[in-house]
Amino acid sequence: MIGLRDITVRFGDKLVLDRFSLDIPAQGLTALSGPSGCGKTTLLRVMAGLAAPGGGAVSGIDPGRTAFLFQEDRLLPWRTATQHIADVLPRPRRGEAARWLAFAELEGEGGAYPAALSGGMARRLALARCAALGGELLLLDEPFAGVDSERTARILERLRGLGVPIVLATHQPQVLCACDRMIALEGPPLTRV
Repeated sequence: MIGLRDITVRFGDKLVLDRFSLDIPAQGLTALSGPSGCGKTTLLRVMAGLAAPGGGAVSGIDPGRTAFLFQEDRLLPWRTATQHIADVLPRPRRGEAARWLAFAELEGEGGAYPAALSGGMARRLALARCAALGGELLLLDEPFAGVDSERTARILERLRGLGVPIVLATHQPQVLCACDRMIALEGPPLTRV
Protein backbone atom coordinates (compact mmCIF):
# COMPACT_ATOMS: atom_id res chain seq x y z
CA MET A 1 0.00 0.00 0.00
CA ILE A 2 1.20 3.49 -0.86
CA GLY A 3 0.36 5.86 1.96
CA LEU A 4 0.25 9.64 2.03
CA ARG A 5 -0.38 11.11 5.46
CA ASP A 6 -1.15 14.75 6.21
CA ILE A 7 0.81 16.03 3.20
CA THR A 8 1.03 19.82 3.02
CA VAL A 9 2.47 21.69 0.05
CA ARG A 10 2.40 25.43 -0.44
CA PHE A 11 3.72 27.50 -3.34
CA GLY A 12 4.04 31.02 -2.00
CA ASP A 13 0.55 32.03 -0.81
CA LYS A 14 -1.13 29.14 -2.67
CA LEU A 15 -1.98 26.10 -0.55
CA VAL A 16 -2.06 23.12 -2.94
CA LEU A 17 -2.14 20.21 -0.46
CA ASP A 18 -3.46 20.81 3.05
CA ARG A 19 -2.92 17.82 5.36
CA PHE A 20 -3.94 15.59 2.45
CA SER A 21 -4.08 11.83 3.12
CA LEU A 22 -4.64 8.96 0.70
CA ASP A 23 -3.99 5.23 0.43
CA ILE A 24 -3.35 3.70 -3.00
CA PRO A 25 -2.99 -0.05 -3.57
CA ALA A 26 0.51 -0.90 -4.79
CA GLN A 27 -0.82 -2.92 -7.70
CA GLY A 28 -2.60 -2.40 -10.99
CA LEU A 29 -3.48 0.92 -12.62
CA THR A 30 -4.76 3.78 -10.49
CA ALA A 31 -6.06 6.94 -12.18
CA LEU A 32 -6.14 10.35 -10.53
CA SER A 33 -8.90 12.46 -12.04
CA GLY A 34 -9.71 16.08 -11.42
CA PRO A 35 -9.79 19.50 -13.03
CA SER A 36 -6.63 21.19 -14.25
CA GLY A 37 -4.80 22.97 -11.47
CA CYS A 38 -6.37 20.97 -8.63
CA GLY A 39 -3.03 19.52 -7.46
CA LYS A 40 -2.68 16.15 -9.24
CA THR A 41 0.78 16.95 -10.63
CA THR A 42 1.96 18.18 -7.24
CA LEU A 43 0.69 14.98 -5.65
CA LEU A 44 2.60 12.86 -8.19
CA ARG A 45 5.75 14.93 -7.63
CA VAL A 46 5.50 14.41 -3.86
CA MET A 47 5.08 10.65 -4.42
CA ALA A 48 8.19 10.63 -6.65
CA GLY A 49 10.27 12.57 -4.15
CA LEU A 50 10.57 15.49 -6.59
CA ALA A 51 8.70 17.92 -4.31
CA ALA A 52 9.32 18.02 -0.59
CA PRO A 53 6.15 18.53 1.41
CA GLY A 54 6.08 21.15 4.14
CA GLY A 55 4.55 18.52 6.38
CA GLY A 56 3.39 14.92 6.38
CA ALA A 57 4.91 11.67 5.18
CA VAL A 58 4.85 9.25 2.26
CA SER A 59 5.24 5.50 2.82
CA GLY A 60 5.42 2.45 0.61
CA ILE A 61 7.50 4.17 -2.10
CA ASP A 62 11.23 4.11 -2.76
CA PRO A 63 11.83 7.23 -4.93
CA GLY A 64 15.06 5.68 -6.21
CA ARG A 65 13.01 2.87 -7.77
CA THR A 66 10.31 5.05 -9.28
CA ALA A 67 10.03 6.14 -12.91
CA PHE A 68 8.29 9.47 -13.56
CA LEU A 69 6.72 10.77 -16.77
CA PHE A 70 6.47 14.56 -16.70
CA GLN A 71 3.60 16.45 -18.33
CA GLU A 72 6.15 17.88 -20.74
CA ASP A 73 7.87 15.39 -23.07
CA ARG A 74 11.36 16.66 -22.16
CA LEU A 75 12.92 15.24 -25.31
CA LEU A 76 16.40 16.34 -26.35
CA PRO A 77 16.27 17.85 -29.87
CA TRP A 78 19.72 16.46 -30.79
CA ARG A 79 18.91 12.82 -29.86
CA THR A 80 17.04 10.36 -32.08
CA ALA A 81 14.11 8.29 -30.84
CA THR A 82 16.38 5.25 -30.49
CA GLN A 83 18.98 7.27 -28.59
CA HIS A 84 16.33 8.57 -26.16
CA ILE A 85 15.49 4.98 -25.21
CA ALA A 86 19.08 3.69 -25.23
CA ASP A 87 20.12 6.55 -22.94
CA VAL A 88 18.05 5.12 -20.05
CA LEU A 89 18.95 1.45 -20.55
CA PRO A 90 21.96 -0.17 -18.92
CA ARG A 91 24.77 -0.75 -21.44
CA PRO A 92 24.10 -4.51 -21.85
CA ARG A 93 20.42 -3.81 -22.69
CA ARG A 94 20.82 -0.90 -25.11
CA GLY A 95 19.94 -3.20 -27.99
CA GLU A 96 16.40 -3.36 -26.58
CA ALA A 97 15.57 0.17 -27.76
CA ALA A 98 13.62 -1.16 -30.77
CA ARG A 99 11.47 -3.24 -28.42
CA TRP A 100 10.49 -0.15 -26.44
CA LEU A 101 9.79 1.85 -29.59
CA ALA A 102 7.45 -0.97 -30.66
CA PHE A 103 5.87 -0.86 -27.17
CA ALA A 104 4.78 2.71 -28.00
CA GLU A 105 3.97 1.90 -31.64
CA LEU A 106 6.91 3.91 -32.97
CA GLU A 107 8.38 1.22 -35.23
CA GLY A 108 10.29 2.82 -38.07
CA GLU A 109 10.86 6.07 -36.16
CA GLY A 110 14.13 5.09 -34.47
CA GLY A 111 16.21 7.53 -36.53
CA ALA A 112 13.76 10.42 -36.15
CA TYR A 113 14.59 13.50 -34.11
CA PRO A 114 11.87 15.07 -31.92
CA ALA A 115 11.23 17.91 -34.40
CA ALA A 116 10.13 15.31 -36.98
CA LEU A 117 7.58 13.70 -34.63
CA SER A 118 3.96 14.76 -34.19
CA GLY A 119 2.82 15.78 -30.70
CA GLY A 120 1.27 12.36 -30.07
CA MET A 121 4.38 10.56 -31.32
CA ALA A 122 6.61 12.66 -29.07
CA ARG A 123 4.34 11.84 -26.13
CA ARG A 124 4.58 8.13 -26.90
CA LEU A 125 8.38 8.38 -27.13
CA ALA A 126 8.50 10.04 -23.70
CA LEU A 127 6.23 7.29 -22.32
CA ALA A 128 8.37 4.54 -23.89
CA ARG A 129 11.49 6.09 -22.36
CA CYS A 130 9.81 6.15 -18.93
CA ALA A 131 8.67 2.53 -19.23
CA ALA A 132 12.12 1.42 -20.44
CA LEU A 133 13.69 3.09 -17.42
CA GLY A 134 11.87 0.55 -15.31
CA GLY A 135 11.20 0.85 -11.64
CA GLU A 136 8.94 -0.66 -9.04
CA LEU A 137 6.38 2.10 -9.58
CA LEU A 138 5.48 4.23 -12.61
CA LEU A 139 4.07 7.71 -12.01
CA LEU A 140 2.62 9.13 -15.23
CA ASP A 141 1.38 12.70 -15.66
CA GLU A 142 -1.07 12.93 -18.60
CA PRO A 143 0.62 10.02 -20.42
CA PHE A 144 -1.72 9.98 -23.43
CA ALA A 145 -2.11 13.65 -24.30
CA GLY A 146 -2.47 13.86 -28.08
CA VAL A 147 -2.68 10.06 -28.54
CA ASP A 148 -5.72 8.56 -30.31
CA SER A 149 -8.06 6.36 -28.26
CA GLU A 150 -7.38 3.05 -30.06
CA ARG A 151 -3.62 3.38 -29.68
CA THR A 152 -4.07 4.53 -26.07
CA ALA A 153 -6.02 1.34 -25.27
CA ARG A 154 -3.32 -0.89 -26.77
CA ILE A 155 -0.48 0.89 -24.96
CA LEU A 156 -2.41 0.82 -21.68
CA GLU A 157 -2.59 -2.97 -21.95
CA ARG A 158 1.16 -3.12 -22.57
CA LEU A 159 1.70 -0.96 -19.49
CA ARG A 160 -0.50 -3.30 -17.48
CA GLY A 161 1.64 -6.20 -18.73
CA LEU A 162 4.74 -4.69 -17.11
CA GLY A 163 3.42 -6.02 -13.80
CA VAL A 164 4.28 -2.94 -11.73
CA PRO A 165 1.90 -0.54 -10.03
CA ILE A 166 1.09 2.54 -12.08
CA VAL A 167 -0.43 5.80 -10.85
CA LEU A 168 -1.44 8.21 -13.58
CA ALA A 169 -3.13 11.59 -13.79
CA THR A 170 -5.51 12.01 -16.70
CA HIS A 171 -8.57 13.83 -18.01
CA GLN A 172 -9.34 11.25 -20.70
CA PRO A 173 -12.53 9.24 -20.02
CA GLN A 174 -11.30 6.18 -21.96
CA VAL A 175 -8.17 6.03 -19.82
CA LEU A 176 -10.17 6.40 -16.61
CA CYS A 177 -12.45 3.54 -17.66
CA ALA A 178 -9.51 1.26 -18.49
CA CYS A 179 -7.84 1.64 -15.09
CA ASP A 180 -8.46 -0.65 -12.13
CA ARG A 181 -9.54 2.24 -9.95
CA MET A 182 -10.20 5.94 -10.26
CA ILE A 183 -9.69 8.50 -7.51
CA ALA A 184 -11.70 11.67 -8.12
CA LEU A 185 -10.07 14.83 -6.84
CA GLU A 186 -10.79 18.54 -6.71
CA GLY A 187 -9.08 21.62 -5.37
CA PRO A 188 -6.94 23.47 -4.57
CA PRO A 189 -6.36 22.61 -1.89
CA LEU A 190 -6.57 19.03 -3.13
CA THR A 191 -9.42 16.97 -1.68
CA ARG A 192 -10.95 13.63 -2.55
CA VAL A 193 -14.45 13.89 -4.02
